[in-house]
Amino acid sequence: MHLLKDQKSLLRNELRRRLASLTAGDRVRRSDGIRKKLFQHPRFSSARSVFTYFSVPTEVETRSIVEEGLKKGKRMYVPRVDWAQKRIQAIEVHSLIELQPGAYGIAEPPLDEKKVGRPEDLDLVIVPGLGFDLRGARLGRGEGYFDRFLKQARRAYKIGLAFECQIVAEIPRDVTDERVDEILVG
Repeated sequence: MHLLKDQKSLLRNELRRRLASLTAGDRVRRSDGIRKKLFQHPRFSSARSVFTYFSVPTEVETRSIVEEGLKKGKRMYVPRVDWAQKRIQAIEVHSLIELQPGAYGIAEPPLDEKKVGRPEDLDLVIVPGLGFDLRGARLGRGEGYFDRFLKQARRAYKIGLAFECQIVAEIPRDVTDERVDEILVG
């Protein structure tokens, strides 16, 4: 167990270094290409309910995914972290105006119990990660929040978004680590 934790820690450091080496222009250009792939994807087209994370500056930009989904009449859900329960809640949003800065400066909606969605009812989940391998394994930030959420979202098709530098030969994993169904790379 200790070895796995050490392997993940080393890989996280390497992936953070790779992400930091991308220029802002490169991230914008690559994010645009990845989002175009997503918007043309049959799973995005057919989904009635979509959950997406909000990106930090080093990740594939995702705010426009919410905007595009709302334009297309989809029920759009974004994460709100319940720190006491150590879990992610899917909160339905109707506009980006509803969002406010949350932990680490990541936008999130205010808690409204009437807007909390059930992960098991989602059609599509857009998943963040520091890194992915081509078998769908992902390496998150180490707290397990997304793994627990993905375990509940069993019915949903799960798509990871990644820059090319985030793809590695193998992600070390254990039984608590959830895979994605597909990765869109740019």
